[in-house]
Amino acid sequence: MKKQRSYAAELWLVRHGRTSWNRERRYQGHSNVALLDDEASGLEGLEKELEGVSFSSVYCSDLLRCRQTLERVRPDLAGKAVYDSRLREMNFGQWEGQTYEMLKDNLVYRAWIDDPVSVNPPGGETWDHFHRRVRSIYEEWVNLAQRNPCPDHNMEQRILAVTHGGVVSLAASLQRPGTGFWDTAVEAGGVLRLGIGERAAGGLAAQEYYD
Repeated sequence: MKKQRSYAAELWLVRHGRTSWNRERRYQGHSNVALLDDEASGLEGLEKELEGVSFSSVYCSDLLRCRQTLERVRPDLAGKAVYDSRLREMNFGQWEGQTYEMLKDNLVYRAWIDDPVSVNPPGGETWDHFHRRVRSIYEEWVNLAQRNPCPDHNMEQRILAVTHGGVVSLAASLQRPGTGFWDTAVEAGGVLRLGIGERAAGGLAAQEYYD
């Protein structure tokens, strides 16, 4: 017997396509790096997966690589999207544009790798600020789903968010209590689908993860 779904909406979290800095394994953060051209951006599979899917709400990071991703895979949705800076990747400050090999002997960087909650990138964003802004928009999505529930279990309500790898990982950990930030990884041009919101009155429980 198929399990009855208890969530109110699907949240489709899309990670932007590949950039030259992805290929070179450089920290991007808030840097406004453009996508690679055509097939090199790795968006062919995503375009096929999103083709013909209806979304009740569309969100997108305001950084160029996310805006270009949405414009390439679903140009029809670009005009209705909410472009929100809360969906930006973590700000890595002075480390943006650098690679692990360039930073591996930096003592602050090594401490941050071991404990990103307590150690901050120089000139960058604290973990607390990153967590609060992502949680803010995640809770907005949950409230949106619960204010406008689907009348049945056909999951007609879908929220699309084009964002960054760190945001996808953090949102997944918020949706699945007990799941760590590093437990979820989505490659460039990938998508993670989450079930969010309760159909009945209540808090943030009764959510599901599937992909």
